Amino acid sequence: MAIEIGCTGCGQTLRVADEHAGKKARCPACGTIVQVPEAGMAAPFVPSPEKPFSAPSTDSPFSAPPQPAPDVNPFGDRPEPALNPYASPGAPMVKPQAYSKPHRGGLILALGIIGIFLCCVPVSIVAWVMGATDLKQIRAGRMDPSGQGMTQAGMIIGIVGTVLTGIWILINIVIVAANAI
Repeated sequence: MAIEIGCTGCGQTLRVADEHAGKKARCPACGTIVQVPEAGMAAPFVPSPEKPFSAPSTDSPFSAPPQPAPDVNPFGDRPEPALNPYASPGAPMVKPQAYSKPHRGGLILALGIIGIFLCCVPVSIVAWVMGATDLKQIRAGRMDPSGQGMTQAGMIIGIVGTVLTGIWILINIVIVAANAI
């Protein structure tokens, strides 16, 4: 007489000879190792396709441990994170925050570049001042931080443009004064 058991992996019914009672058997369909019960013992729990995660109804020592219901959130009380295929593996998955003001990094960078290449002190000073105020707001959390790099670069270029234009003006004043003597 053969012992019939159900595979816990695929649910297929397996027939094992009586001489293998108490041993382990491998399912030929899926390769799952199943414990063959002793003769006269209840067969292990096999999940049915209708209720794949329901707990076994028997108290057999060969029954599978209870599995969580499919509607249980594996993340506990936290909401399940959205999948971002472009995020790095270790990056935390957080929802983007809505900021009261958008960044002006592109404008500040453009003003800094215009000020340094055209030697225009007022434009360089505007880039410097706007960059400094926007960086304060970004650090305070009132402005979108995605433009922090452009804002900082525009501010630095504005500072460099102001200093270089100031040095150029001083050199011209010295040259004019030296020619006047």
